[in-house]
Amino acid sequence: MSSEPTPFTPDPYERAKTVPDQILRSGLSRRGMLKALGLMGAAAAAGVAGVTASSTPASAAQAAAANAAPAAASRVRAVLPDGFAGDITDIKHVVVLMQENRSFDHYYGALPGVRGHNDKQALRFQNGTDVFSQPSGTSFVRPNRVTTVAGSTTGLDHSYSGGTGAWAGGRYNNWIGAKGASTMNYLSGEELPWQYSLASAYTICDNWHCSVMGPTTPNRLYAWTGTSGGGTGNGGESNGMRAWQTYPEALQDAGVSWRIYVDNTNNGSSWVGDYTDNPIRGFASFTTSGSTATDIANRNDPVKNAPGTGLVWRAGSAPYKSTGVPNNDSDTNLDGVLRDFIAACRPGAEFPLPQVSWVVAPYSWSEHPSANPEHGAHFCNRVISTLQSNEEIWNSTLLIMTFDENDGYFDHVLPPFAEPGTEGEYSGSTPLGYGARIPTILVSPWTRGGWVGTETFDHTSIIRFLETWTAAIGTPARSTTITDWRRAISGDLTSAMDFQNPIFDVPSLPDTDALVQIARAGGTISTQVPEADKWDGGTLTARPLSYHPHGTFTEDRAAGTVTATLSLAGGPDGKAVSLQAFPDRHLPFSNTPYTVSAANPRTHTWDATATEGRYAFSVYGPDGFVRSHAGTVIPAGQNNAGVPRVDVDLVGGSEPTVTVQLHNDGRQPVHYNVVPNDFAGEARRVWVKPGESAELVWPTDNGYYDVVITADTSTGWVHRYAGRVAQLGF
Repeated sequence: MSSEPTPFTPDPYERAKTVPDQILRSGLSRRGMLKALGLMGAAAAAGVAGVTASSTPASAAQAAAANAAPAAASRVRAVLPDGFAGDITDIKHVVVLMQENRSFDHYYGALPGVRGHNDKQALRFQNGTDVFSQPSGTSFVRPNRVTTVAGSTTGLDHSYSGGTGAWAGGRYNNWIGAKGASTMNYLSGEELPWQYSLASAYTICDNWHCSVMGPTTPNRLYAWTGTSGGGTGNGGESNGMRAWQTYPEALQDAGVSWRIYVDNTNNGSSWVGDYTDNPIRGFASFTTSGSTATDIANRNDPVKNAPGTGLVWRAGSAPYKSTGVPNNDSDTNLDGVLRDFIAACRPGAEFPLPQVSWVVAPYSWSEHPSANPEHGAHFCNRVISTLQSNEEIWNSTLLIMTFDENDGYFDHVLPPFAEPGTEGEYSGSTPLGYGARIPTILVSPWTRGGWVGTETFDHTSIIRFLETWTAAIGTPARSTTITDWRRAISGDLTSAMDFQNPIFDVPSLPDTDALVQIARAGGTISTQVPEADKWDGGTLTARPLSYHPHGTFTEDRAAGTVTATLSLAGGPDGKAVSLQAFPDRHLPFSNTPYTVSAANPRTHTWDATATEGRYAFSVYGPDGFVRSHAGTVIPAGQNNAGVPRVDVDLVGGSEPTVTVQLHNDGRQPVHYNVVPNDFAGEARRVWVKPGESAELVWPTDNGYYDVVITADTSTGWVHRYAGRVAQLGF
């Protein structure tokens, strides 16, 4: 804790030399053990440019793309292998692996290139601090890097009441009160070398939110069915009382093969079972309480059920009949838990990998605190290496690796927020979601190369992608349960992929066997290590988008009001964004949500007559969108002084820019300062004479901009424009 606000500028690797090197019980520091096991050399080689020899012979264009910076790779058109069309139909298999209970900031807030701990577009509180300074009594708590095995496995409250408590009516300022100080703990690439190397090698989504501000069950229900049926708590996985459409049933009806790979030993509390993470077994369609024994046998028999090989548990067995898998972290256990998945990926398999698969991990492999990230990495790596073992599968598969919810760990990005009364999005007077961001990495040839997918996603995006894909391959399987609002807010993942430039290789990743040994040793992770040994995957690059939100500002000097007009340009039909307005001063701190689309722009109006002519508010949105406006309304007719006014326009395209027009509606000159708060641009001083205007063309950095404009009129006039300009479709 601290008593005074201080700027938060964390070094992801915390290079303070005053911290003594802590030693594991083995006598080696964690870094020393990694190095001794040969792990860090692989980690260092697994950055954007580090690849091994491709399992598929690559063309010169592919090789150049694989070894270039992401921005350069996007300009290289791959020479596609025979049979590839260069579009979404090249995907033949989709595998979903959902782990447990980690927030994005907790795992990846220190990863360069994502919206993490250095986010300058984060929500600011009225006391001048930002969302990273979470109030705790008369003090506050900021993000705290933990370097111990125990520190990475602390379980926190992740109930719906705890989630909505931290959300605090949208103010996002009660994380400590709802979760405790440990909510601010985070890990870096020093502690998560495999996870950071994987993110550097593929595409990480930095705006993927869990679907409900609550625990596992409702979030997994959203992932498998598009809704939680209004539920906000855990339980009911085996009572057979749920009856709405599951997405596996939609696949089944469309003739798309699917299967859930899960150990059926028992409910499990450690290395076996499904940890109640397979929500499909709570539906009447898949239980004896809702179907006949013959129905169950047919659904679970991959021959009788062709083409849908939907094994929820093994055919002919009770839901939890022992399979004899040892209850420990041995490879024997791992091979047994993943037995059917491994068998399905072998060439000539009796029951080959279906078109859609879900993989469910037992508790101790799932990363759920107090399970550890090292064992989770080992499990996930085994799934990846299994896919890699069959070149045909590896070159035609999208693996979606995500987490169900954040456990209770802090994340700083405001989740989308539906207006009160939005159909299907509320539990009483409180929104169901979205919840905090969670880590998601897309592993495939179409996501290779160190990218960030910045579009808003949630767990329904998995289903949305499957809808888009199955429609493209001629077997459309549409969910009937996703709300219209959520369909508009969440994307279908395609913006995070490049189907024309796949890269077919096997990147070098850290040795997860070594990570398991570290986890077994426990102890303290060293932070005092040589610079050359630290993880260094470079900075990632955001995928371009085809749309952008905008906000323009106007004054009605006669009425004494100011208005932000919020709009959306570009994007697919029906696309919407969630924007949220906060008073920065003069009024109580609160959150007003606006769902904004091209067809439905919104306005946020401040009545300055109630605040002595003064106004100060900000509007926040996805991908770094901020509009902040402060000043004093000069009554109509009082033009003796300088009267500033600004118009801002966004120009999308391959070289997106921001056009700033500075006006003076008064009778004295106005002196403007135009200053970059982040990204591109140089500070400018502009004098505008009475009744005249000046125009600036402000540059962007990969479409991103953040510019602050002030005027020396003694009225507190400060306006800020931040966000991203679309690079596609303009």
